[in-house]
Amino acid sequence: MRKFRIEFTESDFSLLKQRINETRFPNFQQAESWEMGTPVNVLKKVLKAWADSYDMWKVQESYLNRFPQFICNIDGVDIHFFHIKSSKSDATPILMAHGWPDSFLRYSKTFPLLNEYDLIVPSIPGFGFGSLPEKGFVNNAESAEIWHKLMTGVLGYESYVATGGDMGRGILSYIAAGYPDEIEGLLLTDVGFAGDIVTTPDEKLSPEWLHYKKAATEWMKHQGAYISIQGTKPYSLGYGLCDSPSGMAGWLIEKFHDWSDWERFSLDDILHNLTLYWMTSCTPSSISAYYGNYNALPPLSEIQVPIGVARFPHDILPVPKDWIEQHYNLIHFTEMPYGGHFTAMEAPESFSKALENFIMKLK
Repeated sequence: MRKFRIEFTESDFSLLKQRINETRFPNFQQAESWEMGTPVNVLKKVLKAWADSYDMWKVQESYLNRFPQFICNIDGVDIHFFHIKSSKSDATPILMAHGWPDSFLRYSKTFPLLNEYDLIVPSIPGFGFGSLPEKGFVNNAESAEIWHKLMTGVLGYESYVATGGDMGRGILSYIAAGYPDEIEGLLLTDVGFAGDIVTTPDEKLSPEWLHYKKAATEWMKHQGAYISIQGTKPYSLGYGLCDSPSGMAGWLIEKFHDWSDWERFSLDDILHNLTLYWMTSCTPSSISAYYGNYNALPPLSEIQVPIGVARFPHDILPVPKDWIEQHYNLIHFTEMPYGGHFTAMEAPESFSKALENFIMKLK
């Protein structure tokens, strides 16, 4: 385990600005709507700010480097993580799991808000400053084994609480199913896709479940194609995303817009995440996780550990509460006042409060 600091250079940013200024835009006028993807006028605005006026990364970098970061190799994979210890000797450790297309930045605003706890915030293998095995991908189950070894073998925690959403929720689910004695509880910000509702005949569904089925069917039809692309041919797409800042931005911004309480983000929030992805060249390796989950994911056994859910109103397809109660050991449920798929990035204060309330419920 070695200490780590984030240090992007001025030459890195000069090259980025050059790449942005060489962008070749399509020769048509796109409508203002997001229906066909990121509108060209929005993309141009973001790129112009990224190249001409974005000067907050150094502030962000300095802020992040205030908190202890490390890299260690587990099972041949370099794992980057924050390990922010509380001054309390008996502080509860919390493993915080991000998803795609975000990063550890999902939780960075909460670091000062959760100083009563030990915070462990790793990057999913292939995201940010981490690496991948030679085969070129990991799946959620493999990431779960790596993270659990980090928590128990490297850091020495006997048990811990975990929180996460999106792909992070999938990883935590495998940890909870495989190591129930070490997981005190999970606070999830989503529970994934309720596929059994979608496959049930309409006449057997309650009104709320029928609404979910119709919404999920429409979402998969109009927004779900990225799952198939990234799950089957991630590198064919990834080359363009890695080589072109405008291509990468267009692909990622669409997800941030459609999956979130969009007005909660500042432009700097979006540019911080784009900068991290660009500077670490991690877009192809991050989307390769979809290939691992699409092609090599083992069955998930039943999760029996205590579960809390913080449900954000603008998240992707919030699942009905009674379905969650039927499938999980649900002990705590919070309807969040605002925010979406990126949870603590959009609503750090209310997320932190929900997490603290859940931990209090576990005691």
